[in-house]
Amino acid sequence: MKKVVLFFLMLGIVMSSGTPALADMEDILASHWSNKVIEKDFLLYYFPYLAKENFKRFDPEGVIYGDEFLLSFSSLLRDNGYSSTTLGIKTELTRAEMAKSIGSKLMEIKLIKPGKEKLPFTDIEYMSGEEQKAISALYHSNITLGQSKTIYNPTTKVTQAEAIIVLQRVNKLLDKVTSIPFNLSGSVQAYSGKEGITLNTEGNKVFVTITKEFPTPGYSMKIEEVSRHRGDYEVNLKITPPKKTSIELQVITYKTITIEIDRDQLGDPPYNFVLGDFLSNIDGLCMI
Repeated sequence: MKKVVLFFLMLGIVMSSGTPALADMEDILASHWSNKVIEKDFLLYYFPYLAKENFKRFDPEGVIYGDEFLLSFSSLLRDNGYSSTTLGIKTELTRAEMAKSIGSKLMEIKLIKPGKEKLPFTDIEYMSGEEQKAISALYHSNITLGQSKTIYNPTTKVTQAEAIIVLQRVNKLLDKVTSIPFNLSGSVQAYSGKEGITLNTEGNKVFVTITKEFPTPGYSMKIEEVSRHRGDYEVNLKITPPKKTSIELQVITYKTITIEIDRDQLGDPPYNFVLGDFLSNIDGLCMI
């Protein structure tokens, strides 16, 4: 929700001058190869410095600076619940620098793995082992490719279009890695309590306790999924009410479930857990 609000705020700023700003963006991209690849809302949200003054700086073939690119990358990481990366300096970004920056970070948070297969590029032998490792991991994850089958061109400046598309690919990777594995630690029922979510950290484990109030003891509750959603961790519940034919005591009941999650799955604290959507299973039919 936060991203949606900020997007429309940014859109309002871009449009506030009364000129057809989005039309200007479309005009700039009209004859460029990236026209059908660049996602316009992604550009607006994560590259706002290119959208200023009716896209005055936006040039798909123009250069992008290291500090700005890493600011965009950091925003993307934060929106998906990860810590930001080290910010760069205001110099024109090269393909080698881009690969090292995003490849190292994505390997650090275990979203991609170092590639084990030999790279096809003939122009990266002189690069450091760390740079080659990052290029390999990104190449085998289909995030960055070569400029031909055998040429990577590590010293070539990254264009704005390339930078946007690379972060779009990272975004799709982040969208795929949203489900957080967990183990059930305990489940209890009581006739007094308080709804909410509490956290307790013990060593490398984070214990998440969810308590929910019900009108009768006949309800059952289980956790369907824990997922990373921008800066939060959503706990999605499946709640099954008693059958219509059952006779239940009309007494307020509290169901409490505790799960444990490895801290490695969550990244750096603080952790903000919230209740997401839940499924209600009524007489065998599931509905949201």
